[in-house]
Amino acid sequence: MAQVRISGKAYDADLVIFDKDGTLIDFKETWVEIIGSLLEAMGTHLPMSEPLRNRVQKVLGVSVDTRGIDGNGALAMGTSAECDALITYCLYREGLRWDEAQNLMRQLGDEVFRSEVRDRCVRPVPGAVKLLKRLKEKGMHTAIATNDNAREAITDMFSIGAAPYIDAVVGADSVANSKPAPDMVRKICEHFNVDPSSTLLVGDTVMDALLGRNSGVGLTIGIPGIVSREVLQGHMDVVVDSLDEIV
Repeated sequence: MAQVRISGKAYDADLVIFDKDGTLIDFKETWVEIIGSLLEAMGTHLPMSEPLRNRVQKVLGVSVDTRGIDGNGALAMGTSAECDALITYCLYREGLRWDEAQNLMRQLGDEVFRSEVRDRCVRPVPGAVKLLKRLKEKGMHTAIATNDNAREAITDMFSIGAAPYIDAVVGADSVANSKPAPDMVRKICEHFNVDPSSTLLVGDTVMDALLGRNSGVGLTIGIPGIVSREVLQGHMDVVVDSLDEIV
């Protein structure tokens, strides 16, 4: 068991589990650009009406124009499959048959979500890679629990240079139940034969706090971003202003 200091206080742990988007990946800088690219790609396949453009942003909880993210919205809290379904519904509302909307969504996913477009957009949270490296140097296990798909999460880690410092990645497609069910944490802890009580969980949303509570981790650590410090303080055990406070 290694020791981690958070805002000057020491905690013992064997494993640190991170959320991805908003915790290791800069949510706004990354996802506003990705959704902007999605809307552009959508416009190459069908006439891009203003209602469609607005509807897609509204159902996801994002504004490309104002660079805003709703911390309680689908993009922030939902799974990749749920976001895909919402976009598919928007395409259906535009007049496509449901099967046509599904096929177009799969194509858009390949063009944007699973392509070099995404690689170019991904930006790390300041201090993320340095923190992961520090934890590995202490001999700790590190893992990611994300409502994104595991493959895309791994790709994102390579994009920011963090992949060598991540031991395991569990996505919504890796378990029966996504956040805030305890499945992800349980799967990771079983993999390392570590008790959840010896685990720290770092996240940026209430969903992450609920995941930690439901899985019985030793400590939940919040990092403000799309959700305010005040909100996180009502749900997390500890809130830090930056990852540099974890040493």
